[in-house]
Amino acid sequence: AGMICLTLITAVIAFLSDYLVQSLDGFTESSGISKTFVGIIILPVVGNAVEHITAVKVAMNDKMNLAMAVAIGSSVQIALFATPFTIFYGWYANVDMTINFPKFEVALYVMSIVVTFMVVSNGSGNWLLGGMLITTYLMIATGFWFEKVTTYV
Repeated sequence: AGMICLTLITAVIAFLSDYLVQSLDGFTESSGISKTFVGIIILPVVGNAVEHITAVKVAMNDKMNLAMAVAIGSSVQIALFATPFTIFYGWYANVDMTINFPKFEVALYVMSIVVTFMVVSNGSGNWLLGGMLITTYLMIATGFWFEKVTTYV
């Protein structure tokens, strides 16, 4: 019974995800927000809301190792699996894709990695470290809000 329920829920989520992806073009055109901002800032917040709530709940129960694993785990999965898999699948499907990221985006990614490493490597946390992470996120959001997107052909 559990596998049937899980399969049905997965099918519903796949349908809703497809609907969400199809509606992005209309949303970005009508709102004037770039696809980059929607894909890097808005969708991860909405899509990972349950994950964020879980990380906060376990952190409030003094289980910081689990909270950090939940918070950082999905980023590692995207960086090490989803992005390369998408690129390779695009090549296989003969869809023109590139991993030629703009220098500005690379600089933002490197900055976020450095700040996250500084916060995580300390082994303890306080309000200032949390403020650094929030400030980094706001800087990235601001950068992608004002970024001029170039199309590579």
